[in-house]
Amino acid sequence: MRAAIVCLLLGAGSLAQAKALKTTAPPVRAKAIAAVPRDDGRPVREDRGRIESRIIAARGQYQKGQYSESVMTLIKTFAETQPSGDQQQAIYELLGACYVALGQMDLAVASFTEVLRRRPDFALDPIKSSPKIRAALETAKSHF
Repeated sequence: MRAAIVCLLLGAGSLAQAKALKTTAPPVRAKAIAAVPRDDGRPVREDRGRIESRIIAARGQYQKGQYSESVMTLIKTFAETQPSGDQQQAIYELLGACYVALGQMDLAVASFTEVLRRRPDFALDPIKSSPKIRAALETAKSHF
């Protein structure tokens, strides 16, 4: 298997050609992969902590007005990890708020629709949420 990978990396057409290049590959080390769930479908504990820290970082970016950076952090979290259902809800909720702040209402509504898929009774605190964010959620509810 490692030899086949070396062939691909070196552009050699066959295993024999790769061996002829006399190139040694560095030893392959095991690395924890966040997207590999346990048998019960939940991510491993370390990943849950890493995901939570990324969500907290994205919230901090949002609070500082760094909406695009927050979106990138959240999208990267989805791409590199396997968030739990509650974490997915938190990510989509924050994405919705970021998209409202960026003026991308279609994406905000789509994000809030994903929140509603995970928790149909979801509601925002009218005191803590802006009217624009609440309006995006109401639009998502009307399409849901």
